[in-house]
Amino acid sequence: MKPLIFLVFALLMIPINHDSIMWLDDFHPKLEIKEMNITGVGIKNGEIVIIPKNKVIYKTPNQYDLLIICPDGWEKILEKLKEHKEKHGIKTIIFSLKDLEGKEGRDEAEKIKYFIKEAIEKYGIKYVLLVGSIDKMPIRFVMYAWRSGFKIYKAWLPTDLYYADIYRYENGKIVFSSWDTNNNLIFGENYEEGLGENDIIDLYPDVYLGRLACENKVVLKNVVRKIINYENSGGEWFKRLILVGGDTFPGWGVVEGEYMNELIANIMRDFQAYRIWYSLGNLNAIEIEKALEKGAGFLYYSGHGFPYGWATHPINGSDEEWVGRYYTPYIIPLMNGNRLPIVFLDACLTAKLDFNSSDLRQDGINIKFNATFPCFAWYFVRHPYGGAIATIGATRVAFTGVYKDGPKWGAGYLAYKFFESYDENKLLGEIFVEAQQKYATKNPWDKWTLQEFILLGDPTLKIGGYKTTNFYMLANIHFKGGP
Repeated sequence: MKPLIFLVFALLMIPINHDSIMWLDDFHPKLEIKEMNITGVGIKNGEIVIIPKNKVIYKTPNQYDLLIICPDGWEKILEKLKEHKEKHGIKTIIFSLKDLEGKEGRDEAEKIKYFIKEAIEKYGIKYVLLVGSIDKMPIRFVMYAWRSGFKIYKAWLPTDLYYADIYRYENGKIVFSSWDTNNNLIFGENYEEGLGENDIIDLYPDVYLGRLACENKVVLKNVVRKIINYENSGGEWFKRLILVGGDTFPGWGVVEGEYMNELIANIMRDFQAYRIWYSLGNLNAIEIEKALEKGAGFLYYSGHGFPYGWATHPINGSDEEWVGRYYTPYIIPLMNGNRLPIVFLDACLTAKLDFNSSDLRQDGINIKFNATFPCFAWYFVRHPYGGAIATIGATRVAFTGVYKDGPKWGAGYLAYKFFESYDENKLLGEIFVEAQQKYATKNPWDKWTLQEFILLGDPTLKIGGYKTTNFYMLANIHFKGGP
């Protein structure tokens, strides 16, 4: 806990050089927009299908629904979650990493992926929950290489999509998607033209997957308790929608944050939208805290982000002026109990699971020791007395493709498709995968966005809880003149 306590004081007391936080520069790959058609394999309504035709090609058994994979010795804590899930008809099986010893795979991450494949074909699992921080439950780093001037840059992007994309389509056959088609143990290679051979990836998830990035058993107990209490509770608070934004890129001709917020408000018409905007004069941490304390079904933030928070710009202001700052330490005093939103962070780096001291040093905080810290998106979920029930965020720098006539690609477009896919009868992982599939079909050239956005939460989460769903069903019956 000592490194985390130090982080709290460091972020609250030391000015941060936000000028070093960028979305587009030579240290990140240039994305080339191009038309592509792709045939892939993915999951649709719980069945493995060929996309985009949605032709069912693999009928799985129906022995289990949810596969949980955890570090050794964590199974007992997860038994409570299993019992809870099975009360609601989700048949659950738990394995530890020790159970994977001797399984197929060249490293631990590949063993996990092959084991998921085996569980699909043997048990019929549709949902996968990975439990553990990345030092306990590995994440796959994929490689990007590009040229800028006379230099060649490489970036390593951590992604959990690797574990969800089990199959791909090749010459009329369904094959295992290794993400290493040239067998050189460098996964997800993506080169600028002429620099190398790309690995073949179809990008469509074949399971509904999420991660609880718990650092230890104490955190896991708290998160399991939060999930169970959330699904067992409910109430009118759920129908609130918190929208936070400003002018992400002043002078680009569109006020990206507020514009995207309003698009989501128009999609989520059944929710009471509460706008926290620069144009309304209420874009500040206190207003955000008050809104979260009241509870909400969703929070959507659109703007700039970093591993320890978010901040954006005033309308028609400058890139040097920052407003709406909200940092990890601000989550600590939240006491919103079970009134927990699902948070979509349309921003950079908020889910950087490998957040460490070097990131702070780059931003002007002179930390003398080396340590790792919970990233902003995960801290929302791990906070024991409130925060959020799940978050979706980027593990690296995010890109924007928001124009006057709407989002076309990038973080904003994925967010748009996520909320467009919302259905109260769907579980959280199903909505996220539907958004990923829509994105991959429209923009298959943009592997970066699809790979960097991950779900930190339970993919089988009943959004709003089971009691909330029953409450609104009864309300609708009464409204229609029923008993």
